[in-house]
Amino acid sequence: MRDHLIGYLLDALEPSEHQMVEAQLSRDPQLKRDLDLLALSLLPLAADKGHYEPRAGLAERACAFVVSQSATVVPAPASLSVPRHWKLTDLVVAAGIFIAATLLFFPALNQSRFAARLTGCQNNLRQIGMALTEYSTRHGGFFPNVPAEGCLAAAGIYAPRLVEHGFISEPQILICPASVLAELAADYRVPTFDELESAQGPQLTQLQRLMGGSYGYTLGYVSEGRYQSTRNLRRPRFALMADAPSGAPPFHTLNHGACGQNVLFEDGHVQYLTTCKAHGCNDNIFLNDQGERAPGVHMHDAVISASDAQLGLPPEAMGQ
Repeated sequence: MRDHLIGYLLDALEPSEHQMVEAQLSRDPQLKRDLDLLALSLLPLAADKGHYEPRAGLAERACAFVVSQSATVVPAPASLSVPRHWKLTDLVVAAGIFIAATLLFFPALNQSRFAARLTGCQNNLRQIGMALTEYSTRHGGFFPNVPAEGCLAAAGIYAPRLVEHGFISEPQILICPASVLAELAADYRVPTFDELESAQGPQLTQLQRLMGGSYGYTLGYVSEGRYQSTRNLRRPRFALMADAPSGAPPFHTLNHGACGQNVLFEDGHVQYLTTCKAHGCNDNIFLNDQGERAPGVHMHDAVISASDAQLGLPPEAMGQ
């Protein structure tokens, strides 16, 4: 199945193969993560879509170079014999020491790595929070809006807006160190509006999934039948961003081993939650008050959704 992922991204599969890949993606979260990583690795190619003919004789020179290098390979030395001076009691003692060291060292190492990645993720969210605050200051007190339709219609559009307007200069802060995207953080970049608007099919889907990085964004809310963007009221219990939720209840993020999620609140502070609710607050940050993965039903109903989430509202709710 993984052999078909590149063809899927490039929209080069037969219709039957395309349907097969989409069906498998809907059932296999790991395959979806593999597809995200592959799409991220292909992003640099979008910067130059021109076709160039190879220089004459390039293939022949490449083959000749491979042959010349293979001739210089030095065979591995024969296995070295190890003097056998150890007694059985020595081996037992050494094994006991090794096991004890393993039991002490590896849990401490894993805990240290978990804490470091958690802190790195929190630092990223604080920086993004400052960027969002500055954005709201310059845009009448509102955070970026999520369009109802078109290529820009996904929650992760926050990120391209912040980058295009100069509020974020280092896209890597959109990658949580504990997420699967961290493997390619050095090559990560946020797609431009032009790239999004010219993309189609699976390519557009992947760009929408990746443009928000490792994080999820608030969807706004519906009031009196009309969609409203989120206004910055600096509320200490209103979730503005968080580690992106998973696709299955209870929607805990996969960024931190499904143990919990870092949450950026509207007043700028970041908190690690082991549940989907803020301390002292009954608002589920991944569902609206009607228990749906949709925009909030009132202005204080925060709903964090993954980068590719769309509003799913009728045209009349958008004032069209």
